Amino acid sequence: MGMRTGIRKLDILLGDVAPGSTILIETVGTLGEEIATSTLLANRGNAVAFITPKLQEEFERKFKPKDVKMVVLGRDINQQELYQISLTFRKLLKGSWVAFFILHPLLVFHPPEIIFKLFSELVDIVREKRAVLAVLLDKRLIDERTLAMFENHATHIIDIVEVVEGFRVTRGIRIKKSPLGGTGFYRLDISSGEVKIGEPLE
Repeated sequence: MGMRTGIRKLDILLGDVAPGSTILIETVGTLGEEIATSTLLANRGNAVAFITPKLQEEFERKFKPKDVKMVVLGRDINQQELYQISLTFRKLLKGSWVAFFILHPLLVFHPPEIIFKLFSELVDIVREKRAVLAVLLDKRLIDERTLAMFENHATHIIDIVEVVEGFRVTRGIRIKKSPLGGTGFYRLDISSGEVKIGEPLE
């Protein structure tokens, strides 16, 4: 059995996430952090997260220190020295481990092309270590061409959208890429940190 996110319907839609896989979560803002939280909880004891100080506070409320190893960007690692990130990633990652990485903060300091190079290095390390990588990326911060480069290196892609019509907000989630193929959009509800995937959106 491969890695699980802890969200039953999402696990069914994703299919098998074998060792060496990379899941790209394309999102808007902070949407999708809850999926990362659930995935880390489902793989506690064998997980490492590269996160922001804000996410650290949230994770510390949900995890015991022994459950998830946390590396805080901007505190434990200088965000401007990308080689430190890949070296630390390689050192911490072990076989059958699940790693979570948030790319938004790095795009503040570096062009998307440089962040893509780091991403491709992390993907190679994950393949070598036979681990699983989940990456959160705000798709508004890069152009379509660069996004396609990220997508080409991922084995699985989760696409999250948010549509605002007046006072109504509709969130959707789909599998854009996986060994099973893609899906249409499903309703995405997030309440008190819990992710629920509902019926298909028309």
